[in-house]
Amino acid sequence: MFSELFIFSLSLFIFSCNGGKESPNDKNRIPLVEYSRVTAKMLDESSGIIKSRQHDNTYWIHNDSGDEARIFAINKNGELLFPEGSDNYRGLYITGATNVDWEDIANDDQGNLYISDMGNNANKRKDMAIYIVKEPDPLSVTSVPAVSRIPVYYPDQTEFPPKKDNFDTEAMFWTGGKIYVMTKHRADTYTRLYRLDSLKTDKPNGLTYLGTFDTGEKVTAADVSPDGKSIAVLTYKNVWLFTQTKTSKYWLDGEAKMLPIAAIQDEGICFDGADVLVITNEQRSIYRVPVKDLRPVD
Repeated sequence: MFSELFIFSLSLFIFSCNGGKESPNDKNRIPLVEYSRVTAKMLDESSGIIKSRQHDNTYWIHNDSGDEARIFAINKNGELLFPEGSDNYRGLYITGATNVDWEDIANDDQGNLYISDMGNNANKRKDMAIYIVKEPDPLSVTSVPAVSRIPVYYPDQTEFPPKKDNFDTEAMFWTGGKIYVMTKHRADTYTRLYRLDSLKTDKPNGLTYLGTFDTGEKVTAADVSPDGKSIAVLTYKNVWLFTQTKTSKYWLDGEAKMLPIAAIQDEGICFDGADVLVITNEQRSIYRVPVKDLRPVD
C-alpha cells in the first residue's frame, strides 16, 4: 500500500499536457504521489469521481466520451464494487442514457447522482444534458434507470462554434439545491461559473452566468465540501479551494487557496471528508491530497 501522505518535492517535473515545455512555475509544482490504482481495466479513461453519501467506502467513477452509458463503484483502494456472482460484470448501466461526452459526476443530500454530459471540445454541441439517477446499492444491481434527462444550454453562446468563447464543460458540483458547472477554456486560462436554476425535461434549461476567474490552467473537475462551505476545483496544474465569506456573492470570489501540482491528465476530484481531496487521472491513478496543504492566495 502506498503512503497516504502527500509528498512534497520541489524537483523539476515537465508536465506532459504543457507539450513538454517548461514554464517558470513548473519548478515549484508538487508531483502527486500515487496512493492506489483503479483495478478495473474497463476504466481506461477516468473522467469524474464523487464519494457516495449513501454507502461507506464507496466512490462513483466513470469514463470519458465514447464509452457506454455506465458508471462504476470503487472503494478507497481502487477495487471494483459489484454484486456477488455477476458474471462478466461491465459496470452499472444507466438505462435511457447516452454517453456523448460525460465529464463529471456529483451527488446531493437526497440520494441522487448527477452525470454531466456536457463535454463540448469543438464548442458545437446543441444536445448537452445532465442525467439524474437514484443512487443504488452497488452490491445489489447492475443497472439503474435515469430518472430524468435535463437538457441545458448557455444563453450567451450564439455561434456554433464561437469565434472566441469556450463552452466546453468538465466540472460540476451540487450544493444548496442547485447544480453548478464550470467551463474549460482552451484559448485562455479562465473559467466561467454557471448555475442551473430549472430542471425541465421537455425543453432546454438556460444556465445562469455567475462570474469568471483565472485558474491558471484548464478546469477539469470540481466538488463541494461536506459542510457546503467550500468548493475544490481541479485544473491540469493546480488544485484550488474557494470558501464562502460574508461578503462573497458567488463561489469564485470567496477566500481562495491553491496548490500547484504536477500530474498527468488529472480529470476527477472529490472530498473524502473535510480534510482530504481525492484526485484521479485518466491512467487510473488515485491520489490523496490533504486540504491543509493548500496555501492562501492573495
